[in-house]
Order: sequence, then C-alpha cells, then structure tokens
Amino acid sequence: MHVGAMSLWEIALGMYPTSHFDQFNEEPFVMIAIWCFNIITAVFLLNLLIAQLNGAYAAVYDDMVGYARLNRAAVIVTTLEQVSEKRWARFIQAQKFEERLEFNEGDIGLPGGLQLTEPSNANPTTVDAIRRFGGSTSRTVPWPEEENLDGGDDDKFERLEKLIVRATK
Repeated sequence: MHVGAMSLWEIALGMYPTSHFDQFNEEPFVMIAIWCFNIITAVFLLNLLIAQLNGAYAAVYDDMVGYARLNRAAVIVTTLEQVSEKRWARFIQAQKFEERLEFNEGDIGLPGGLQLTEPSNANPTTVDAIRRFGGSTSRTVPWPEEENLDGGDDDKFERLEKLIVRATK
C-alpha cells in the first residue's frame, strides 16, 4: 500500500516516469482513479498555497500598519518641535482637560479627556452595562432589589434580539 501511495504522490508532483503510463492505459478504472487523485491533490495544494499567501499577506499588512504608525509618530514629533511653548500652552488650555466629561445627561464623568460622539447605530446596545440606582449613597443603606429576576418577557426578548444580531452578522 505504501508503494502505491508513493507512486500516486510521484504522479501528482510530476516525478513519475512517463514510460510507466502505458500500463495504466490498459486499466481504465486505475486511470480514472489516478485522474481523480490528481484533481483532488491539485485542488488541495492550491488551497494550501492560498492559505499560505493569505497568512503572509496578513503578516505583511500588520507590519505595514506598524511602520505607518511609526512614520506618523515621527512626523508628529518633528512638527511638535516647531511649536512654541506659548502656543502649546494655549492649545492645552483650550482643550479644557480640567473639566469633567458628560457621559449622558446628568451623568458627569471624569476630567482629563476629549468627548467624542458617535452615531447611535454604530454600536447598538439594548442593555445598559452600568446599573444606576437612585437614592442615598450611604454605606449603611442596603442595595436596592433588582427587578425582573424572574426571567419574564424581557429575558425572552433579549435572547431573541441577540439571536437576530448574530444572524445578521
């Protein structure tokens, strides 16, 4: 069996002596099996080549992105060297880093950042990850009881919505 497998690989790779093909012409079933093996082997090897090229492209692309970032950083550094101290201080003051950022209406967050808004359909979320409770913030007051722990209709709709989101991706 191992000699036959080696012969099939030699045929697929073009290393088998052509003088031996006359023996295969006498047996049509063997010739059909050899051609099927050659086709399957060619498809498999082409898929393997495509996978190798795809992996190499991904690695080159990652390197390209890294070099582009380094180049961009070098441009920024050389540009910042030309900015005067007075102008830089005025720029920092105009950014208002000492003011707190507003997450939502009435939800004041941390200072020291830039607030950017995005379209509401860019990252849809139906369940707020931050749980907010009204009332006193005293440590002696117990946490409020959570609602909808019975797994009612809200839970069913939530599962249905997650299923729809997964199906549309």
